[in-house]
Amino acid sequence: SFISIFSIRVRSRFFILILPSLVLGLTLSACSDFLKEYSQDLSKVETVSDLDELLLGSAYLPTSKYNYNVLVSTDDPYNLFIHLMSDEVEQNGKTNSGVMIHSAETMFGYYTWQRQVGYDSEGTSTRAEDGCWNQTYKYINAVNIILDELNNVSTKTPQEETDKIRVEGEAYFLRAAYYFTLVNLYAEPYAPTTAATTPGVPLKLTSYIEDKTYVRNSVSEIYAQILKDLEKAKECLAQTEKVSIYQADLTATYFLMSRVYLYMQDYKNARSYAQQVLDRNNALANLTTFQGEGNFLTSESPEVIFSMGGHLLSPMLLGSPYDYYGNLQSDSRPFYISKDLYETFDDNDLRKRHYITQEDGKYIFSKVSWGRDHWNEACSVSDNFLFRTSEAYLNLTEAAAFDNDEGTARQMIGRLQAKRYSTPPTIAESGNALIDLIREERQRELCLEGHRWYDLRRYTVCEKYPWSKTYRHTYTKFTTISYQTVPGETRIYELGLNDKAYTLTLPREVLDFQVNLGSNNRPEREPVEIIENNNN
Repeated sequence: SFISIFSIRVRSRFFILILPSLVLGLTLSACSDFLKEYSQDLSKVETVSDLDELLLGSAYLPTSKYNYNVLVSTDDPYNLFIHLMSDEVEQNGKTNSGVMIHSAETMFGYYTWQRQVGYDSEGTSTRAEDGCWNQTYKYINAVNIILDELNNVSTKTPQEETDKIRVEGEAYFLRAAYYFTLVNLYAEPYAPTTAATTPGVPLKLTSYIEDKTYVRNSVSEIYAQILKDLEKAKECLAQTEKVSIYQADLTATYFLMSRVYLYMQDYKNARSYAQQVLDRNNALANLTTFQGEGNFLTSESPEVIFSMGGHLLSPMLLGSPYDYYGNLQSDSRPFYISKDLYETFDDNDLRKRHYITQEDGKYIFSKVSWGRDHWNEACSVSDNFLFRTSEAYLNLTEAAAFDNDEGTARQMIGRLQAKRYSTPPTIAESGNALIDLIREERQRELCLEGHRWYDLRRYTVCEKYPWSKTYRHTYTKFTTISYQTVPGETRIYELGLNDKAYTLTLPREVLDFQVNLGSNNRPEREPVEIIENNNN
């Protein structure tokens, strides 16, 4: 039995929350931070303004920045691995001289779909696997505290009352968003016929201490809570005004509801909420008139509805073409954009120039300009938590097609293509061919924004037109010969049709701590081919 102190980060100062003695001392002394419960018997939260700061500092994903091989952030990069598991990237097999924080070796377990994602390529050492899990539950706990504390603060002016309602709405939105992330990483994709019996993730909605053993709520229960929270967010945020693109508002709530219903294959609700998004903002950036190079997608884009978190994919994984001193050096990145992704764009597609560019036979990210004069710039929108109107068009298109309204589907995707192609293609597809076109357009439009892995998962359980693919990742180990690092053995790993590896195993640190949670069925992963590189 002991007392712990939990410091919640805010923009300008820290709030200290005192935890009372726990029934079981092991609850906080175990190796995992999973689901620590915090209460606030003694706290410095006194006003709505205090809670607003808590929300911004401890519930929203922090903005991160990368300068001169140094990560400048208030937290670890969030969910960066999501980009490495799909068919959008490939390893740089020529050199491992990329960034130091996230090299190919540190990402080996995710990139090659290992059962234990913390293992290195030798299987001899492990890295922590619970970073994303702990971060997400930490944000959820912060939201739970804020929602509880709202009952304890009074308002003195109409503006304070409005702010209180807004804070409540944003908090419910964030809790829904975080559970949506967790359930789509650590549970099988939502299938309407089996969601009620499919294990999801533990559901924690209280900030006070509970002497209990946690279990995994079903996927259906998690989605039901997500929708319940979004309904509360909608009710609150309908009474407030938008603050900025970095804070959730009513449009962002409609947007997330559309995405959630789409994943649930509830197409009537998905298209209804996508339409409500577009009723409020239907703007699309026009690439046919865009004259810039790179930086097509910024906070100034008329498409951006909401963004939180940093943009670290380009500098940390797809890398900078410049070294520490600003000198051009080719092959300096641990990963590149895959040939598979590049070849989905034809020459008529303007995104081929504005999204991806080719350098020395490799494909790199053009959405963010990252060159000699940009060391101190951080991209102003996130690379895995970004809401854009283009996705609302695609959500509406897909939902309409599945809802037997192919005319609306062709109309909506045509509006998007008119802004993306030099000469918009004629759309005559129907049935499965139309769904294939929509999925391909989604792959192109939303590339490298964190969608692809989730989409590949949900397509496998689509009731009307299920789809899956087999793709491979090539991983090259490096060895040192005569003080030079050179490519060594190359291994080829394969993700098969409807592979169980589309669901991450619960982190081993969590399972050590909460033994009753059970485990997912992610299989062990061995290379399907090994190529010896002769460096003698």
